[in-house]
Amino acid sequence: MVTNEFFVTSRVGKWYVDNGTDSHGPYLSRHDATADAIEAAEQVSGRKKPAAVLVKLPGSNASLVWTSRRGLESGPEARTMETVAEMGPEI
Repeated sequence: MVTNEFFVTSRVGKWYVDNGTDSHGPYLSRHDATADAIEAAEQVSGRKKPAAVLVKLPGSNASLVWTSRRGLESGPEARTMETVAEMGPEI
């Protein structure tokens, strides 16, 4: 099963959300981009097409911050929208 992936990235000091060939932004902060990516992923996710939000910073591997897959939701690598809000502008 293919997962619809939303990548939160930083380019030239600004934050973007990339999904396939689509790019949205710029956002003022990493937090804003991540929150918008989670909202978009929640809207498009379904039983047959799961969605995930990953943060990809230059020079590092992408890290999972949210997934629609129930099996991962309880794991430490998956976060809910509320958790993202609690983390503040640092994520």
